[in-house]
Amino acid sequence: MFVGHYGPALAGKAIARSVPLWAFFLAVQFVDVLWGVFIANGIEHVRIVPGFTEANPLDLYDMPITHSLPGALGWSVFAGLVWMGLAPRQKRLGGLAIGLAVFSHWLLDLIVHVPDLELWPGGMRVGLGLWNNYPLALAVEFGVLLGGFLLYLRMTEAKGLIGRVWPWIFMALLALAEYANHAAPIPEDLAVAGYMGTATFLILTALAAICDLTRKTR
Repeated sequence: MFVGHYGPALAGKAIARSVPLWAFFLAVQFVDVLWGVFIANGIEHVRIVPGFTEANPLDLYDMPITHSLPGALGWSVFAGLVWMGLAPRQKRLGGLAIGLAVFSHWLLDLIVHVPDLELWPGGMRVGLGLWNNYPLALAVEFGVLLGGFLLYLRMTEAKGLIGRVWPWIFMALLALAEYANHAAPIPEDLAVAGYMGTATFLILTALAAICDLTRKTR
């Protein structure tokens, strides 16, 4: 799952209004930000296998630090505690919301991944495999994204014209990013692929910050 992860980020304002959207966008992809760096540096591993699933050719056979259940829980707690230490207000609620946002990544991955998510490092692997039916996976992905987007619009209001227009432009950019993620060839150099993935998530986080500048919580 890619842009579907941003559904919980957009819905995050319903839990903690003081947390900016950019923080939620970073949180829901935090384990993939780390994954990209780990792949690039040989800490975790992936194989490119053409036709591995309908959605992508990635065999994610080794990612216990970022995508095992204990790993996801650990990063969720870590991110929540960091936010609690940095937040100027709503520290506990904000930390809880950030932690839940991080863990939402594992829950949504569970739906689409083939069984490659370890319940413990080296243990049983789970995944419902919706990536083997890409049209259905895409429908679920955009359904989650749209649900979060509608809730975000309900919880916020525009400061001006840009604030009314930008969320829709942003959604179009997310749709374009999903298309590129599926259609563009994956670099053969996995270090390049890892860093490109991390850079993409950080760029989308920066674009989410424009929403924070142009809209306010009701």
